[in-house]
Amino acid sequence: MSDHQIVIIGASFGGLGVAQGLLKQVLPSLGDKKAYKITQIAPNDEFFWKIGAPRVIVNPTSLSLEKTLIPIAPYFKNYKPEQYEFIKAYVTSIDPSSKTVHTSTSAAVHYDSLVIASGTNFSTALWSVSDGSEPLKAALEDIHARLPKAQSVLVAGGGAAGVETAGELGEVYGKKKEITLLSGAPSLLPRLQNKKLGQDAQARLEKMGVKVINDGIRVVEHTQQDGKEVLKLSNGETKTVDVYIEATGDRPNTKFVPQDWLDDKQRVKTDPATLRLDVPGVTGVYSIGSVASYSDGSVLDIKFAKPALLESIKLDLQGHAAGPRNKNIYKKITKDMQFVPLGSQQGVGVAFGWKLPSFLVKMAKSKDFMIANAVKTIDGTA
Repeated sequence: MSDHQIVIIGASFGGLGVAQGLLKQVLPSLGDKKAYKITQIAPNDEFFWKIGAPRVIVNPTSLSLEKTLIPIAPYFKNYKPEQYEFIKAYVTSIDPSSKTVHTSTSAAVHYDSLVIASGTNFSTALWSVSDGSEPLKAALEDIHARLPKAQSVLVAGGGAAGVETAGELGEVYGKKKEITLLSGAPSLLPRLQNKKLGQDAQARLEKMGVKVINDGIRVVEHTQQDGKEVLKLSNGETKTVDVYIEATGDRPNTKFVPQDWLDDKQRVKTDPATLRLDVPGVTGVYSIGSVASYSDGSVLDIKFAKPALLESIKLDLQGHAAGPRNKNIYKKITKDMQFVPLGSQQGVGVAFGWKLPSFLVKMAKSKDFMIANAVKTIDGTA
């Protein structure tokens, strides 16, 4: 039995990064005689490189599911069971009074420290493994069977995922199929301060044969009829297409989190500098990634925030909760940062507010959606 149990909820970019960071850096550096054990709980025992999802959905011969869905266990095999354990399960509730995490499959798991990295849920299984790998595989199998034969395809969502998916469709099927991107906003890439990027993306998509609609109309209801997708729009119209790909907002995966730990958007209240839970009287709880209130949902918000979180845990394990302050605090980048491939040969991008030329986006991301970093994310070397 360990002296101190660290439970991590979630096994994607945030949860895996924290687990490896603790095992490789933090725990070996403590030098005390306490025995620490990490228990990771998630419904997925495979990691999905969701950055590459638009290409996996549209062009699997170029980027296959086999390359982007990777078993987690081999990258933790060097740790003993008393150091690291993976439980494949859904978390159903957290009981702060007994410091217990309840799961769908096993007995309750006690925690002394708790990291919530459970990410977000999407309305379709195409984008993540938050419900496990099987729904993702089934959704991809279905779309891969229907897409080549389809005459009309509609993508809903003008953020990066929707724009990238439309770009993949434009590259593979442009001018051969009727491809529509319904942004649901006044312009593409609406989160960016620099509106020129959305305009540039639209011009490039239209050259590829994609029709872009930016009048704020959204899909409010989606049903299937006679093998077609029937979409009811917010302006009262109905549109019927062969394939519908939803790439709209994700929702925090926090149904199991105590309500007083959540903000009005149902995200975990998180100190934006130290990533500790920002709830009076609660210690030893942390949150990282798109489930946390500090985050805008980007992978960069995990990469750059992880050192601050690891230092917070280290100081708290050393008993410094009210003593030495973090030297490593997370300072969020407030300027625009986004790379948006439009097929394999071009893209639009911005770094620290500066618009990037298309060839730089192609080199950095468009060629292969940075797939070389997938394994590095699991083994902690990214």
